[in-house]
Amino acid sequence: MMNRSWLQVVTMFVVSCLLVVGCTRVSMGPLESKENQETTTLKVIYPDLELFYKQYGDGFTTLHNHIQFEVISDANIYTDMGDKTKEEVYAEFIRKEQPDILILDAPQFKRQIHDGNLTELDSLSTRDKYNLDGFVPGLVDQLREIGGGQLYGLTPSFSSKAIFYNKDLFKKNGIAFPSDGMSWYDMIDLARRFPTEGDKQTRIYGYSGGDVYEAPMDLVTLIDKMSRAEGLSIVNTDKMQVTIDTDAWKKVIQTAIQAEQSGAIFNSMDELFTSGTKEEFYNSQPFLMGRSAMHIGSVTSLVLMDHFKHDLNDYVPFELGIAAGPVDPLDPTSTYVTPGDIFAINITSVHQDAAWEFIKYVCGEDYARAGSESNELLLGQQLILSRSGFMKDYEGTSLEPFYSLKSRFPSRSDDWNKLPDQFFNEFAAILSRELELVEKEQKNLDEAVAAIKSEGQTLLDQSVKK
Repeated sequence: MMNRSWLQVVTMFVVSCLLVVGCTRVSMGPLESKENQETTTLKVIYPDLELFYKQYGDGFTTLHNHIQFEVISDANIYTDMGDKTKEEVYAEFIRKEQPDILILDAPQFKRQIHDGNLTELDSLSTRDKYNLDGFVPGLVDQLREIGGGQLYGLTPSFSSKAIFYNKDLFKKNGIAFPSDGMSWYDMIDLARRFPTEGDKQTRIYGYSGGDVYEAPMDLVTLIDKMSRAEGLSIVNTDKMQVTIDTDAWKKVIQTAIQAEQSGAIFNSMDELFTSGTKEEFYNSQPFLMGRSAMHIGSVTSLVLMDHFKHDLNDYVPFELGIAAGPVDPLDPTSTYVTPGDIFAINITSVHQDAAWEFIKYVCGEDYARAGSESNELLLGQQLILSRSGFMKDYEGTSLEPFYSLKSRFPSRSDDWNKLPDQFFNEFAAILSRELELVEKEQKNLDEAVAAIKSEGQTLLDQSVKK
């Protein structure tokens, strides 16, 4: 809902530091033996040539030296958009460059399928007996669902979150550990069982903001995180209607308000770290410093925790636990994940078999095996391998919780791409204002939600007209 924040900039800086340390085209059949082949050059769209080779190209060309790449950067295609949308600019770019291989995010993938630009892959995988069973549960099904039942792309990686918890704090306070498949409601119930007394320097929290860099969460951010886990969107973009007046949304908002008022959650924006010494930065991280019982983290969180604890002179270690979740209470066996790069074949490509050979590699077991041994690029981007059984642990900490639930793709990302950033920023301001009135008991929840929906719909109508 909010614009890119200072904490996201810091996150990317830290990650950068860590990295330093619809139609079917008929295939002509499997590739010939290498001895009988001429060199084939595949045109690929990717933001950075060096990163493409480091992450994908080098390993493949070592095994297939008869296939080369022409990498065309799309890093700056949105700098001069005029009155075009991002979708229009990208479509025009693809028509102009005519790549053999498209490397896409989920919204781009969906759009390219809709426009009929991608080659169906099921027939190719059947022909080559390519194993699609080794992917994390649900991932291929989700890709196929986007394609209306047909498979048009595969991804070698995905981003997933899990519930990190401090076992020592749970033991000390006689509270049962978090379990796999917990919802945000379950987590907040646990968080509220922890004591809230003490000053800012010594007190503990039941929950603190997670992902990578820990920042205090305002109420809007907490609501955003909770609604993500349930797949709730503030806008139905098919009807262009604000949808925040549902019972599910009201339950999320009410629970978040109660959680904030309980004092169990690290949410004072007065404690947001913006500058200072290294020690002051670490002291602003309650989970890292053993003063928070839970947070939501990614695999990158493990990397940063390992980095930070070796950089702290007075670090006091604690026993870390990780549970799968959070989940949608209506579907506790699944969790929302974000696919990494999705690889697809341009339907106009004259090198479809060579392109498929490349996709088989980057989404196959050879790539997964290599990636599990040298995984800094993946971990730095909060990604893990989509092939199960290869990335088993990080420095002795099991990664099983990131793999144990069935994968679902969030539909709300489609909404974000159809609306300008300014809409979400202004909507967040309306939401924050009305929630403050509820907290001050100047409005009840139904009145506040009605005002949010009304003003939000007016804002949406204006944004669509622009």
